[in-house]
Amino acid sequence: MDRRRFIKTAGVLSALPMVSFGHEQSQLAASSFPTSIMHGSLTQSSDELTVLSGQLPQDIFGHVFMTEGISLEENQLTPNGRGALTRVDFSAETAAFTRKMINTPSAIMQEHVTAPFDKFALLGGTVYFSMNLGFMNYCNTAPNYMGNNRFALSYEGGMPFEFDATTLELVTPIGEPWEWHSSLPPFADLLAPDKWLFPQIRTTGHPYFDLDSEECFTINYGGNMGESGLKNGFIRLIRWDLSGPFDSWQVIGRNGKSAYITATSHSLSVTRNHILIFETAARVENARIMGIRTVTAQKHRTPVWIIRKADLHFGQSMVFADYLELDFDTSDIMCNYNDDGDIITLYGQYLGAMDKSEPQFDWESLYFGGRVESEIAGYPAAPVDVGGLVRARIRVNAVSSEEIKGDFDVIRDQSLCWDMNDPAYRGHFQFPETFEHIYWAAVGYRPEHLVKRVARAYDDYPGRYYQNETLPQSAQPSALIHMDCSAMTISDSYQFPEDCVMRTPQFMARKNSTAQDDGYIFTAVVRKEPSNGQFTGKEFWLFDAKNLSQGPVCILGSAKLDFATTNHALWVPEIGPRPPLAYKADLNSHFNDKLACHSRQVQEVLTTYVLPKFA
Repeated sequence: MDRRRFIKTAGVLSALPMVSFGHEQSQLAASSFPTSIMHGSLTQSSDELTVLSGQLPQDIFGHVFMTEGISLEENQLTPNGRGALTRVDFSAETAAFTRKMINTPSAIMQEHVTAPFDKFALLGGTVYFSMNLGFMNYCNTAPNYMGNNRFALSYEGGMPFEFDATTLELVTPIGEPWEWHSSLPPFADLLAPDKWLFPQIRTTGHPYFDLDSEECFTINYGGNMGESGLKNGFIRLIRWDLSGPFDSWQVIGRNGKSAYITATSHSLSVTRNHILIFETAARVENARIMGIRTVTAQKHRTPVWIIRKADLHFGQSMVFADYLELDFDTSDIMCNYNDDGDIITLYGQYLGAMDKSEPQFDWESLYFGGRVESEIAGYPAAPVDVGGLVRARIRVNAVSSEEIKGDFDVIRDQSLCWDMNDPAYRGHFQFPETFEHIYWAAVGYRPEHLVKRVARAYDDYPGRYYQNETLPQSAQPSALIHMDCSAMTISDSYQFPEDCVMRTPQFMARKNSTAQDDGYIFTAVVRKEPSNGQFTGKEFWLFDAKNLSQGPVCILGSAKLDFATTNHALWVPEIGPRPPLAYKADLNSHFNDKLACHSRQVQEVLTTYVLPKFA
């Protein structure tokens, strides 16, 4: 998943080594962390899954889609790595998987180009950049269902793409290339060569596909460098009817100035009458791409722009939005679709003192002594405090919005809520009228992943439960958490064995069920000691959504199952081929217009591998 801000550089600089003089030896116990999560196969595979424990439920069905990031070299932030897409097919008798690489045009180009100015180089562990070609788009953040057997993949650093659910092949970008505006600051955009095949585009990791209205809402933003966005920063709200050109509006605050995103916008929420654009917690400093690894701590806030759908008029270029700052920081945030009385109810993680965008760099100093080993360089740094879960409410007035402070609630559990990550709920990425149950992944905490520069940056973060010196010196395992939204309690949970890392929960409905807790929770698990001593330790664990604490009802594995750091997932009851006459953007014209400007090798890659694929 890509959660960083990029700037144009005049050259490609490798990340500089961390320099530190003197460090004490680590007194921590030997690590139980499964280092195999750092690696995933770069070739396609498929196999029937073997039951390693329990049994496959008789009423399970449907298909789970799961994305992942594969680190290609040391220090690459693992969720942001080379993309792969896995589909797991379930029936009462069997479960099987198919896994393929997400072959975006830039990823295909990366595999084949070798010339120094064409090759992609990793900048600061965050993004790949080519001086002649532009920026990498791995499109590996989240799969989305669009309706009518159409599926999409999203990414915060590039155009989303549609894929065919039956073949797992990309079919078309969403939007013509010219419909997406460059996200570089104006001065950098002026320096960017016109021949770039892959310009920098910033968007949200979670566009909203409304299956009832058959439209998509997303954003395109950028233009600023950090806080300096009052003049050049922009947010474009995009509405798409799934078949034609975009409608778009520049978002303007009530003060008459352009809205802008300082860091990233991982989440976007939609209610019946409103659209909410969030600035979410993930920040990579501009100097990072030059190898400078200082950390600017996330702010204890979530800025939000609130737009009324009734203000979106065809032919107008702008829309006014209310601006609020919620008093917590989050990454994944959802809302009730029902906004009766113009009251919007939000649910999200409480991240607190942690930084999802910070990789561990090879050989840098750890807080409890020792240094980062090269085999885990690029895995996200440990959180610096325990997190939680929040509910917030907003009242939308005639020309303003306000948070209902008395309705704010936060749950924090010092044994469970470490590194709060992805949510799972019925109708994933389409919000219910009212949320009743949400399931959350807490990835856990490992003191051997707590890097000194991050701990120091968050030393004075507000509302901390733990101070740096009181943080646990033993691992806090991954946990699967059941949040009762009505009572605002953790009603059930399961803590994994210490050698496991669990990510990517997904709700799977039982047949003929309607309740938000009537089904199964799919999770992706990587463990150091494989279940039953079989296969790779890359496994799928299934839980009864009404009884997490009993443990997994089924554990599945295969000798061919080899995924890395997983991101978001999606469940659908059935799939079919993508409609042959569905929307298709003209990506080939974009490439053909620039073909003559590039080397013979780039031209050959385009004409041999890219243009035929997206013809």
